[in-house]
Amino acid sequence: MIALVVHHRNTHDKLLCVREGNQVLEHISQLTYANTKVCPRKKNNKSSQSFLMTERPDMSALSMRNDSWQDNTKQRWLQACGTRPQLARWRNMRTKDKYRLLHSVAMTADDDVTSDGDYVTAYEMIDIDELAEGKRQWSVEHVVPRSHVRGDGPAESDPVGWIEATINANSRRSNHPLVLWPDSDDEVALPNTLVRFDGVMHFVPPAVQRGRLARKWLFIRATYDEIDPPTIAQQCRAKQIVTLAQCQRVWPAEERVNQWYRKNLGWANPLLEQGSDAWYSSEDWLELIFV
Repeated sequence: MIALVVHHRNTHDKLLCVREGNQVLEHISQLTYANTKVCPRKKNNKSSQSFLMTERPDMSALSMRNDSWQDNTKQRWLQACGTRPQLARWRNMRTKDKYRLLHSVAMTADDDVTSDGDYVTAYEMIDIDELAEGKRQWSVEHVVPRSHVRGDGPAESDPVGWIEATINANSRRSNHPLVLWPDSDDEVALPNTLVRFDGVMHFVPPAVQRGRLARKWLFIRATYDEIDPPTIAQQCRAKQIVTLAQCQRVWPAEERVNQWYRKNLGWANPLLEQGSDAWYSSEDWLELIFV
């Protein structure tokens, strides 16, 4: 059993993780905002909340190296991901292929016998069996919105960056960026609502699902170049996002899905595999995402 305290330079952010192997047995959030302030503002409507970011992100801790360094880091990351399969562009991909690459894999990973083995959707936390039975219409959700991908890039058609959702949940999220950091002690955002950060509306997933979503979000942004930069709010909280992705529990079904991709596609998320801590602690790798 390992007790891991993650500290970040230039902030007072700290997250205590108690690990045994890849399992996070306990985590105690002691996050504070050193470079940003969050001030409550009057709600605009019943389904949205609003906050004002008073300072821009300080990214001085991440200084750009030369092009050869960046190419080397990207090359090592892509090697860890594997060999990307030849997939049709999103607009040309058949519905049954989308289902096969996402929902069918999730059903394979679902374990209804073990108490924590169920595979659930990230927004509404509906069991994949119920979604597949047709009680709710299903859709494919992009963790990084398609509107943030420039052109018809391959990031859209990478199933490692997808997540299951009902059509209603997909519609509520729309193309809004995600809240991928923990709630602060004095401000708790309601799940499945919209919150305004620094003038930009963000969609709020359940707190227990944000680490899972953050791991997909980091994967897509580290892998593909044709993506718009993170929002100011996401950049301000880069360290909180990375810490949450690293320390919030990896659910067994989430890990089984990634193993299926590795075995059958030869392509998977290294953040869900042995040695992932090396990526989280690499400022070189973080620059691929946040700079």
